Amino acid sequence: MADFLGVLRLALWNAAYVRLVRSSFATVPFYREHWALRGRTDPILVSGKVGVNGGAVPAEMLAGRLGDLVPLKGGPNTVEPLRDNGPDVLTDELLGVLARRRDCGHWHVDWTTVYVRSTSAGLAFSLLRQRSPRFVDVLPAGGLPGQVGWCRGPVLLT
Repeated sequence: MADFLGVLRLALWNAAYVRLVRSSFATVPFYREHWALRGRTDPILVSGKVGVNGGAVPAEMLAGRLGDLVPLKGGPNTVEPLRDNGPDVLTDELLGVLARRRDCGHWHVDWTTVYVRSTSAGLAFSLLRQRSPRFVDVLPAGGLPGQVGWCRGPVLLT
């Protein structure tokens, strides 16, 4: 039963990410421009363009463009301040809380709110529930090398 739940969780996590990418390409000016010109992978949005770092965007590139991260239907263009930071919480100034260290020693990602994938430039994070500004495949400031593993949910293997 635990294996079934893990597979179901992974499928739901991946589906939420694909929906976010497609929606962002359709409605968020920055991603429409960035992925149309430079491409991305999984899912490929523009045939023949796979993009640098699989389409991931360095956080520094977004800093002055928060207005372009707002969907066309509108929304806030400010970033909420961090509310939870401590020794067992991995945070980024732009993205907020990325993961929490659990008893097993791994950094666990909250799979209901954050998606993470490995790219050639490091781990890229997407906020699944934040509607505006929209953060998809963002490489945290300074980069975060590693891989994504699974331990009752996604974990960061750094």
